[in-house]
Amino acid sequence: MSTDRRRLTGPSDVKTPLRGISSGASTLPKKFSPPDSSPRKFFVKSGLTKNANGSAYLEAGTTIVEVGVYGPRPIRGSFIDRASFSVECKFLPYLTQPNEVIFNGSDKRNARTSLTHIEHRISKYVETAFLPSICLEKYPKSAIDIYVNVIAFDAQTQTLSNLVAWVVNCTALALVDSAIEVKDLVTGGHARMEHDGEVKMDAVVDSGDETVEGTECVASFMKMHENQMVAIWVESNGSLEVDEQGLEKLMNGCDTMATEVRKNLNGYLLSVANGNE
Repeated sequence: MSTDRRRLTGPSDVKTPLRGISSGASTLPKKFSPPDSSPRKFFVKSGLTKNANGSAYLEAGTTIVEVGVYGPRPIRGSFIDRASFSVECKFLPYLTQPNEVIFNGSDKRNARTSLTHIEHRISKYVETAFLPSICLEKYPKSAIDIYVNVIAFDAQTQTLSNLVAWVVNCTALALVDSAIEVKDLVTGGHARMEHDGEVKMDAVVDSGDETVEGTECVASFMKMHENQMVAIWVESNGSLEVDEQGLEKLMNGCDTMATEVRKNLNGYLLSVANGNE
């Protein structure tokens, strides 16, 4: 028996217009000048988890993330006029979580039954980033659940903020694969500002130098909605304070990385639609 997905489907011979392709003119104003650096290359693949409504797999350096989307699924109980939405992020037990001594304390349970503080932080950020984009009102009396699994992560060279950005990008692809109606494709960017003011996108940390102070920022955007920012997270590992000019530089890096990632995801989705994947 097929599941009632509570959505209107178009005719079978409908042709979808290609959006986002223009002659070079941009209708959105450029807020900041682009930085000199660029994000790392990454690998993505969707539709690998067969028992999920949508799934995505992403590799970026030593980071490997897998996301599964389940729903919209009917729920029992009182009627609700819009779907409930939840995100749960978990690390595999053998992985060292970023800054786990600071956030998780002495919690080193191998068979933990609940999320750690770091997993809670990632889950809440992803949930905040995607809530404005999902058309929850299209799925009354339903539940949409997203499960994020961090399969590989190097806590010595990559930071929590960097991981969150790639989790957001992987989740965006999984939502598209699930065919859940969304207002826009949410993509995230990560930037790090050193003490001298230099900003680097998708920056990794030298494992041999853990004393370098810097401020990191991860932000998520909906580009087709006037480049609306839907979530932001700024933190520093030292005594540096972020002023207005510094925050503008960080936002510049995050915005540019999110744009580059979106271009790559759009290219992948077009290749899937054309049957090249």
